Amino acid sequence: MLEYREFPYRTAITFLLFSVPLAQFVFVILGLLSGTLFEMTLLEHQGLLGLGALAAVFTLPTIGVIADRVKKLDPLLYLFTIAPAIIGILSMLPSLNPYLADLNLALVISSFVGISALFVLWILRLGQSIVVRYRGRTTALFLTIAILLQLIYSQLDVSAFIGSSYGAIFPSIVSLVVILVSAGLKPWKQPRVSLTVSGNSMRYFIPTIFILASHLLWYSVTKLSIQEFFAIFDPSFVSLSQYLGLEVLEIIIVCVGIIIAGLMADTRGRKTTFSFVLLLMGLLTIFGSAFYNGFFLEPSLTVLLTGLLISERFIEGFLLGICLLLIWPELGSVRTKGLRLSLVWFFFLGYMTLFWALDLNATVFGIVFDVPAIVVAIGGQFAILSALIALYLIGPLPEILGREIEVEELALDFDEKQVKSTVAAFVGSDDFDSIRSQIDIMDAGAEISDSDMNEILGEEFRDMLPLRSVPGIGNALEKKLIDAGYESAAQLAGETAQRLSQKIEGLTLARAEKILKDARSVVKKKMKKNNK
Repeated sequence: MLEYREFPYRTAITFLLFSVPLAQFVFVILGLLSGTLFEMTLLEHQGLLGLGALAAVFTLPTIGVIADRVKKLDPLLYLFTIAPAIIGILSMLPSLNPYLADLNLALVISSFVGISALFVLWILRLGQSIVVRYRGRTTALFLTIAILLQLIYSQLDVSAFIGSSYGAIFPSIVSLVVILVSAGLKPWKQPRVSLTVSGNSMRYFIPTIFILASHLLWYSVTKLSIQEFFAIFDPSFVSLSQYLGLEVLEIIIVCVGIIIAGLMADTRGRKTTFSFVLLLMGLLTIFGSAFYNGFFLEPSLTVLLTGLLISERFIEGFLLGICLLLIWPELGSVRTKGLRLSLVWFFFLGYMTLFWALDLNATVFGIVFDVPAIVVAIGGQFAILSALIALYLIGPLPEILGREIEVEELALDFDEKQVKSTVAAFVGSDDFDSIRSQIDIMDAGAEISDSDMNEILGEEFRDMLPLRSVPGIGNALEKKLIDAGYESAAQLAGETAQRLSQKIEGLTLARAEKILKDARSVVKKKMKKNNK
């Protein structure tokens, strides 16, 4: 069974190894964006970028449908990650030089297909083996390792070892080695359980649309405003990070934002973390212009631009940490998780394509992407409006953390031997008496409400099994139990000693165990009496 009490390090490491092929995919995509991946022009790189994005468009819904109909996702996961690595390595073989153009195209297509399939299959597989309270930090580490690896790849000069600085030969070699190591850990043998939380993910998705719209508008206004200023002040200006010399630091800030978002999602919940990123985006849209306008008035205050860049990168990292891989596969039906996740990612792909096309003023299939000049005048106000609309829509957001035992595809018809082995891995030996007593009392594997308990024990079970019927419960303790929400011995019987001692002030763990043992005895006696 899944591990709930302690972070599953071994399981997490198995999944984190897939960050290495992700780094390869990111390296290829960023190389296409910058026009440095192959020995060709920037326009040719952009053409390959368009073909890759088109391949991802077809891959996402297809892999989502397949993932919902296949029980074992591990073979697919390895197939889509190992193929691009092999293609990348083949390009270094001299005998294949006549086919280099075809290999470059195959590398681009397989990388876009691979990253689309990896995100869908990886997060679905992660949801089967790691519970909600540890999933946020695992996904954060997954993204962080991939980003930092890509940064290392971009800084390394390996042409002396592999004969060429073009392509993705070195990332492909590293990716292939790590994939084989991952296969040696046999992740398909890990326990797998399909868990989900009931609710509608659209309640998160619609505010996300407005958050991303706010970010795109704010970014476009800020970029155009800064470019207009530097066109006169410093014509050699390329980008804010280049001007400030923070190309590496900005990547680290993004990673910090991702890590904090993952930790916050695990400790405070998805809803709180999502609300916080909306707060950050709202503050950025309102006060972001103050940074660069202050610099325009006093160009010596470069600290203002540094603060702007750090704030932007942190918020973007935080947004990645909460919205990229979390929430969507955790909320809704288990049977449609793959399709739901692929459709959300289909939207994200469209957003990222539009963002990059506008940022690069790219020409894709004859369409020139350019930000209209009027956006500088009104884009900032509409960015604030979009953030306010998102703020209005987050009121009914469903919570996810703490509801992970809403089981849809898990049979719990345990026998005594299964109960013992399950408890050892699932909740710990100290809760064994509680779990066994609940199964004995209710003869079911799911939690039973008070109304269901009424049917089992009779309409007057509160009167027949009052708290005072349990030995050791007097007037003072009875009042404390009622204040804590316990109304009968039947309710008390399904509790654990640790939780009971935490809820009742002054109640020791030993005494709580004694009270629960007596409460279970009272309930069992009553049930035997009713069955006669």
